Amino acid sequence: MSQANLEIVKTGLQAFLENDFEGWFATMNPACKVYPRPEEPGVKKCYEGWDEMLEYLVNWYSGWKEYTGEPVRFIDSGDWVVVEINEVGIADSGMRIEQRFAHAIKVEDGKGTEWRMYGPVEEAMEALGLSEDGAPADS
Repeated sequence: MSQANLEIVKTGLQAFLENDFEGWFATMNPACKVYPRPEEPGVKKCYEGWDEMLEYLVNWYSGWKEYTGEPVRFIDSGDWVVVEINEVGIADSGMRIEQRFAHAIKVEDGKGTEWRMYGPVEEAMEALGLSEDGAPADS
């Protein structure tokens, strides 16, 4: 099951990074929940369902003239797949920002049901109770 979840996330994320939102949504459950980093300006704590996910994405992209992301590594943790992404954006002000962020996607029954965003990978792993190799931290 874990390898299948990894492939679902890779497929969905590739679509997302290519601005193929139809492909992205095809890998996500219609009732999925999105939890952005609380440091992001103007975000709610949680977005539920495709309509609210789209609301979040419109808000996110509205702050960038250009935005790209490149996966650095995938950590397969069973139901959770943690992806470290090198993100590069040029803000409306012209400032270029490059930073790595972790995105965690929970997959159940072949679809993403949660998308959680974090700073460094270590932050994601700790929040999810996982060790650096993806196994539960208490094992």
